Amino acid sequence: MAVVPECTGSHTIPKPEAERLWSWLLRRQGLCDDLKYASVVEIAHASLGLHAARLPTPFATVLARGTSPAVALSLFSSSTADNVVTLRCMRKTLHSLPLPLAAAAHAATLHFRERDALRSIANHGMSARTVTRVTTAIIDLVEQCGPLNHRAMEARLTDSRTDTVSVRLALKLAWERGVLTYLNRTNCWNREHRRFGLTGRLHPGLDMAMDRHRATTELVIEYFDRYGPASLRDAAWWSGLSRSAITAAMNESARDFVMVHTSWCESPMYMYRDRLEEFRSDSAEQRSSGISFLAHEDVALKAYFESRRRYLGDLPPRTAFNQIGEVLPTVIIDGQLAGTWKWDTGKKAVGWSLVSSCRSTVLRREIRHRAHTLTEALRLGWGTGDRKKVTTAQQEVTPTSSSR
Repeated sequence: MAVVPECTGSHTIPKPEAERLWSWLLRRQGLCDDLKYASVVEIAHASLGLHAARLPTPFATVLARGTSPAVALSLFSSSTADNVVTLRCMRKTLHSLPLPLAAAAHAATLHFRERDALRSIANHGMSARTVTRVTTAIIDLVEQCGPLNHRAMEARLTDSRTDTVSVRLALKLAWERGVLTYLNRTNCWNREHRRFGLTGRLHPGLDMAMDRHRATTELVIEYFDRYGPASLRDAAWWSGLSRSAITAAMNESARDFVMVHTSWCESPMYMYRDRLEEFRSDSAEQRSSGISFLAHEDVALKAYFESRRRYLGDLPPRTAFNQIGEVLPTVIIDGQLAGTWKWDTGKKAVGWSLVSSCRSTVLRREIRHRAHTLTEALRLGWGTGDRKKVTTAQQEVTPTSSSR
């Protein structure tokens, strides 16, 4: 018999209140004008990571939630690199997370990432002995030379006994296991300078050997704290974990869950009782999130699958998603999809398009103003090779301060 989440109550929330609840949740992540975050670490913590599979995504994600463009520019600083790590985790996708959350996300998802890496190794015909030998050679090389890109490793390690593919497969396995850490040594959002360094040296306090059960429990608890109400299918889709693992983790939480029913989906959803009480005790002003330009694959939208109606409403999914299921850069108003935007590389400017229900002159004027502001911010982080500009802007940021 399937285990079900233990709940202390059940609530049916009508559509108007559900929309305010969703908007209130976005406010907690910095998606509003009056509550922003002053560091990448705070933003990545509040949103449970920054989706990082596409180069522009982390920068645009931070722009939407930060107190100024300088916060997004601090993505390229050594301080951020020391406190935020990028790794493959949920659904085997790159995310940038603060170290404690990264440890849980890594350990909870390692089993299916490691399985895939080992399958590729087996398909290539590499023996366990060869994997150990090549991995040791990679570690020794990085220890001597510091972080390197994969081509430099291949050039140094390929010989009569080791082909290029073997180096790449051993590198991939070492990365998946947390022995190596990915670095993007760039000073702009439109270029990548990928390197791999030793995790133990780059982040000596990062626990990459956390117990899987404990890590799963922590990851699931953190997900529902930020994104509840969510269904079990939402949580499974976001994390890549099984429903049984998610339910077991929920039942180990010290906080009470409640079951929530809305028009977003037919399945029951779950959230912490104290979060629902917090929402209902806040004023109307604390439930409005206003206008936001969200990144391609923004974490706030990628956190759900079954209950995407919370922001789609009656719009077809293709309004917000491309053919391969990636969420487009979107414009949302109080949590509801209002349109999409895109970066025009030729013009170095943001273009936008609103859905038919958002055509008022006042609204278009405000969207135009915000698109101009976003254009200026994206130009600041565009790859000009001018590191001095980036460094100066970063000096405006106090990484440990917050506007909240």
